[in-house]
Amino acid sequence: MIAGGANEITMDSYLIEAGVRSSLETFARMLPQGSLALEGQEFIHSSAAARIYQHQLRCDGVEVSLSLSGRFSGTFALNLDTRSAQQLATILVGEPATMPVFNEVARSALKEAGNIVASAFLGALESLCGRGGLPGLPALYMDFPCHDEDKSNVIVYALPMTLVAATREGCDARGGIFISLYDADNPPPSPV
Repeated sequence: MIAGGANEITMDSYLIEAGVRSSLETFARMLPQGSLALEGQEFIHSSAAARIYQHQLRCDGVEVSLSLSGRFSGTFALNLDTRSAQQLATILVGEPATMPVFNEVARSALKEAGNIVASAFLGALESLCGRGGLPGLPALYMDFPCHDEDKSNVIVYALPMTLVAATREGCDARGGIFISLYDADNPPPSPV
């Protein structure tokens, strides 16, 4: 079980942080050399702070979300603001990608990026503790509703990141990797 509270630093949170940082390194290596630098920031162990950061990114960007099963049950999300989503899709597809509606190839590339990062996270867990898991199918969300949902029964961890395109100086973009876990004592509500 994962302990809640204001400061949710547990052994599991350290394991999650190591897995997320490893997945970010894998993600950076999959990009063409010199195209985009990914810089991880300070890991957020507080659900409240992680939710605030995720909410900011959701209101101005895209989210690639996958369910997690195995060592941890919950959701893995790669959130990117508009600029970072455009930069990443352009690099992955090899042609300019623009919001608000990416073409099908750009949407597929963003979903695959989320799949690769989530799989790397689960692979890192396998290496660290002998039990990883499997990701679900990636879902891409654009134009997310700009309201904060109260999910007090969900523990959220986050690794904010900055994406820096090699071709443009001063055009840093924001993103983040988010792990949402359900507290075993308070499972999520059933879908309606």
